[in-house]
Amino acid sequence: MRTAARAVLHVPLFGWLLRDAIYGLPDAKYFFIANLIFAFGYLTYFFGYAFIIIYALTATALALTALVILTASDLLATMAKRRAARLARGR
Repeated sequence: MRTAARAVLHVPLFGWLLRDAIYGLPDAKYFFIANLIFAFGYLTYFFGYAFIIIYALTATALALTALVILTASDLLATMAKRRAARLARGR
């Protein structure tokens, strides 16, 4: 996971801004958020309604994936507890 986070910091423009927001001055966080808002507005102006639709569909897919991962992790932990209880009873 650490290598993936470090890889994101090496992306040319976004990584530089993110690195500055994390390790830079305290005001850099607000500038980073402002840059994201301006980029979203510019992309909406440039690509129009299609960008908003693609953004919404991507956000929906990410939210659904996060729900499945969170739910599955709870299911796997419950299954592991049941298996351990069955093995303990069997001995």
